[in-house]
Amino acid sequence: MESIFGVLFVLIGIWQLFISIKYLNVLKTVGNKTTSGFSPLAIYFSLFIGVAFLVIGISAVFHLI
Repeated sequence: MESIFGVLFVLIGIWQLFISIKYLNVLKTVGNKTTSGFSPLAIYFSLFIGVAFLVIGISAVFHLI
């Protein structure tokens, strides 16, 4: 059961990292003065959540939790 949740967490973490990087690229190309000042904070937090999900997922797969 832990392995199933671990794989799900890894997949969600990879998806989160992909979406964060995609949003960062969109922000670089389309961002202007009207872009929210909190966008960089959202990107960093999103990257942190993606890495955290990956670590938790890998730990669950290898029964380290």
